Amino acid sequence: MKDIKNIFIIGGGTAGHALPAIQLSRELIKYNFNVVFITDFRMFNFVYNNFKNKNFKLLCIKGRGIYKKNIFKNLISMCLFLYAIFQSLCFIIKYKPVLSYGFGGGITVAPVIMSKIFSIPIILHEGNSVLGKANKFLYRYANHLTTFFPYLDNSEHYKYSVVGMPVRKEIENISKKNYMIKQEELINILITGGSLGAEVMATKIAKALCILPKNLQKKISILQQVRKENYSYLEKLYDQNSIKFKLEIYIENIPESLNWCHLIICRSGAGTLAENLISGRPSIMVPLEISADNHQMRNALILDKIGAGCIISEAELDNIDELMYKLKSIIFNTQSLYNMSKKAKESAMLGSSNKLVKLALNILNGKN
Repeated sequence: MKDIKNIFIIGGGTAGHALPAIQLSRELIKYNFNVVFITDFRMFNFVYNNFKNKNFKLLCIKGRGIYKKNIFKNLISMCLFLYAIFQSLCFIIKYKPVLSYGFGGGITVAPVIMSKIFSIPIILHEGNSVLGKANKFLYRYANHLTTFFPYLDNSEHYKYSVVGMPVRKEIENISKKNYMIKQEELINILITGGSLGAEVMATKIAKALCILPKNLQKKISILQQVRKENYSYLEKLYDQNSIKFKLEIYIENIPESLNWCHLIICRSGAGTLAENLISGRPSIMVPLEISADNHQMRNALILDKIGAGCIISEAELDNIDELMYKLKSIIFNTQSLYNMSKKAKESAMLGSSNKLVKLALNILNGKN
């Protein structure tokens, strides 16, 4: 019996990098590979809690990004990068991977460079509509660049394949169900956002929902991710109004929540938007203004263009009355919600994990 081959999957920093990498891990294990998953301290516990398998090894690598106008912190970052290079060398010698996947973020740089030095094939995946700094730097070393969105900004400079975004099978299964808002049924709204998004949703979006006319408040139900420090405030705010609600510090079962909701109010990271498209859920997107290269707005503009979602900019959040009217015009226009769901499903790409595995098999078999 042949030894099972090892494959590196490298991704960290945010759940947006880690979750698709975890889903790809599941698919690779089905094809009889061992997965060596390399992440950083920020995502180590997240990955550990979300996936375990006898053919899955989780490793933590040192490293962090570069800071603007902070020489001292950047000196520390360079020292950590050199240590990450040493760690990557040790990992390659020990596990002898036959291929490396990079899912973006600064944590991928050292392992991918070392993979190139050892002539290990490299596949990079870019989730956003603009190539991230790490992937932009590593592009020259990669055998293949794959993307979630159908095109990249400045795409004339890059050669890539559109494969979509690996998401959980439970979310892909939602796409097979009909989107439906029954007469007299509450409109279920899922509100997410991560650490920065949860603050905005609690202090601005929630306030706007709570000044809807009372007869409309009674027609919605909310499941909202909320930070601990905002929990009591938001609970009191909703209790004082006629809105049915449930608050969660962390939404454990996203597939179940997506299946439940009719509309999502969220940030516009690539992973979130991929899940929205595949599940066929209309979205109100609030792009994070300080995202690198303004990639969240660029992501959101693609969904807005295809008719799968609407954008509310952070600047629009400051006028509470105007914000309420805009939310009202979207939430209670059921025909528009149906149209957005239809456009989302038409634009979604299923089976992305399998496409990435097949690409790896082609490279390993000398076909690519």
